[in-house]
Amino acid sequence: MDALTQALVASAMRVFIPPGPVLEVGSLQVQGEAVGDLRPLLGGKAFIGCDMQAGPGVDVVARVEALPVPDGAAGTVLCLNVFEHAWDVRAGAAEIRRVTAPGGLALVTTVFDFHIHAYPDDYWRFTPRALGRLFEGFPGVIVGWQGHAKTPRAVFALGLNRACDDLKDLADEWRYQTLLRWQDEPSLAKRLRAAVGGTLFGRRGFRAIRYWRKLTVEALSD
Repeated sequence: MDALTQALVASAMRVFIPPGPVLEVGSLQVQGEAVGDLRPLLGGKAFIGCDMQAGPGVDVVARVEALPVPDGAAGTVLCLNVFEHAWDVRAGAAEIRRVTAPGGLALVTTVFDFHIHAYPDDYWRFTPRALGRLFEGFPGVIVGWQGHAKTPRAVFALGLNRACDDLKDLADEWRYQTLLRWQDEPSLAKRLRAAVGGTLFGRRGFRAIRYWRKLTVEALSD
């Protein structure tokens, strides 16, 4: 899990104050991944880890397309960098919506401008609007992305399972709190390479570095 994803989760817990228990879909903790364990960010809420593979951090082995969880059983659903690996994303989105409790939320993150990474397969890239459409069954939907609008590095959507008349304000606060917690940036060498390369060869090929700290968050329904 990268630093932005960790910051999005921590800030969502602070801004939206979602209920427990927390269901993480894609919870396998990869060896050497220092920020793979979300539990310290969850304020002591009960946690259930679900993944297609057994291993550290996994309580239930299942795919996002068929979650063995009762309707409305999860106050918070986190599905982080999983959707690009799920073949039937409509079924996965429907399952996340089904298991999210009234008053709860679901947060889904995925990559866009990123190399193919097969765990075990890599199928999709989603625009912010596409991800928002998948979760339009929630009363409130917020989408966002990291980087340039044409070639974002990461895309995310948050669905609130409750009516919300201040969704835009909450989206703005979520962005602000995420920026406070999101600490990483490209190395000096990468930034210099982007500056020089952009001058010599054009800026488009260096957008990922130049727009690394640009974070956009939008409320789709209010």
